[in-house]
Amino acid sequence: MIVNTKAVVLKTFPYGDSSLISRCFTHESGKVSFIIKGAKSKKNAKAVYFQPLSYIDIIYNKNKNRDLQIISKVNFSSIWSNITLSLKKITLLQSIIEMTDYVLESDDPNPRLFNILINVINYFENSSVDSNVIFWFYECALLSEMGFAIDINNQDINGLNISKKKGTKSYQILNDILSSDYEKIKNIKYSLKDKNIISEYLFKQLSYHFEGFYKLKSFKVAKKILTKN
Repeated sequence: MIVNTKAVVLKTFPYGDSSLISRCFTHESGKVSFIIKGAKSKKNAKAVYFQPLSYIDIIYNKNKNRDLQIISKVNFSSIWSNITLSLKKITLLQSIIEMTDYVLESDDPNPRLFNILINVINYFENSSVDSNVIFWFYECALLSEMGFAIDINNQDINGLNISKKKGTKSYQILNDILSSDYEKIKNIKYSLKDKNIISEYLFKQLSYHFEGFYKLKSFKVAKKILTKN
């Protein structure tokens, strides 16, 4: 079956002397692994398309008997030029990509999460919304799409709770993020205390629901950035 789809590159690594294996989150088929034959050759320009976070249009012949699919055509769907100018944005997006790769099962389509991911990357690229808020929004969306939607009105779910203490707005901030209302999200302001409370709360939620999640290297770095003074 010929598949024509958009995809985000999650991870790419060498295979043999001249090829690459690239794991991509596709709109049509979910997470799919591809072999890019000869990509490391100087005469082959395909490697440039398969850097993590690349947003590409691909065509491939889906073979259910193959673990590694073969792409027949690839082009950039969009290029994120502004993101590369910010080390913080790059770091947070690397974490988002690693989180997504970690929780997705292969060949399990999730077009809604795919669209959310693209919107989030576009927020990082084009909007003035605070980077921390965008990151929190994606964490909440990821939990929801994987079947673990946050209920902040249950103040002691699995030993987790969000502070309603006097002097913090953490509960209201998270409630605004969960509303998915862009007008509310773009105007969110928070204190250092709020930032630390929300970051820790979402980290614990993800670590609880996804075994080994706390070991992800990029997430540890992102957590340090999110809780930095």
